[in-house]
Amino acid sequence: MCSSIEDICQQWAHDFTEATGVSVDMVRMSSGQALAAVQRSDGEFDVWHGGTSDLYEVARSRGLLMPHASSAAATIPSRYKASDGSWIGVYRGMLGFCSNQRVLRRLGVSPPEGWEDLLDPRLRGQVTLPDPRTSGTGYTMLWTIVQRTGGLEEAMEWFERLRPNVLQFTSSGMAPSGIAARGEAAVAVTFTQHCVNAHDQGLDDLIVGYPRGVTGAETGAVAVLAAARHSDLARRYVDHAVGQQAQEAGGQTSPRQLPTLPGAYTDPRLELPAGTRELEASGDQAARRRAGLVAEFVRRVGP
Repeated sequence: MCSSIEDICQQWAHDFTEATGVSVDMVRMSSGQALAAVQRSDGEFDVWHGGTSDLYEVARSRGLLMPHASSAAATIPSRYKASDGSWIGVYRGMLGFCSNQRVLRRLGVSPPEGWEDLLDPRLRGQVTLPDPRTSGTGYTMLWTIVQRTGGLEEAMEWFERLRPNVLQFTSSGMAPSGIAARGEAAVAVTFTQHCVNAHDQGLDDLIVGYPRGVTGAETGAVAVLAAARHSDLARRYVDHAVGQQAQEAGGQTSPRQLPTLPGAYTDPRLELPAGTRELEASGDQAARRRAGLVAEFVRRVGP
């Protein structure tokens, strides 16, 4: 199963089959849906590919992943992989703003340059966000705001102030950019590769922006599932997925992602500008606090 962009999921599967002769049935799911599928899996899936590593960390803590010491991952920095080999980071993403310039001009609003800009009353009903209950992107956003504002109470107060401006909380982290692209909202919060992908497909009204100060970051991962029925083939898939061909697949097709492998192709539009630092939600603390933070978000903000 795959929790990345549909096109790149299929590209990954195609390239592995072409390289090994092993056919792959790839099913696209959001990160939250994928974690739920892993928890109830009876061997239906062998590999989980794509999606934020904080959910892989949750799966690892529950014994749902099979450690794999992939030699292909030797040069990937340790911060992008689990210490026991349960999951390996294969791409990175930065949380940012995907803005529709045409809608913003109609509203008389400049493209947002910071998180506080989303509170502009002229953006009432014009901001779309991923739902932390089902989306790894959504939880990265939630974790980022908690860290940025200094605590849970401060973060909930910020989201309560933002709530009138929110058009929709989406189940998928990729969906907000599509809503902005159709002109249904002025601004989407998403990992920016989704906005770049939409722009490169001809949606010229979209522009990418990064908030000043701090923003969320993801490590998209791959892992062999503990319940895998074809564990040997699954390990071969992971070895392929962490390699340069797979990590550069986003540069060969329309989607693009930042690699974790040193020396692999990097799209400069996805790199953070000077003055913004990344805050990743993949550590143990973020994983441990996930259930409590999401429950409080639902209680106070009510997506």
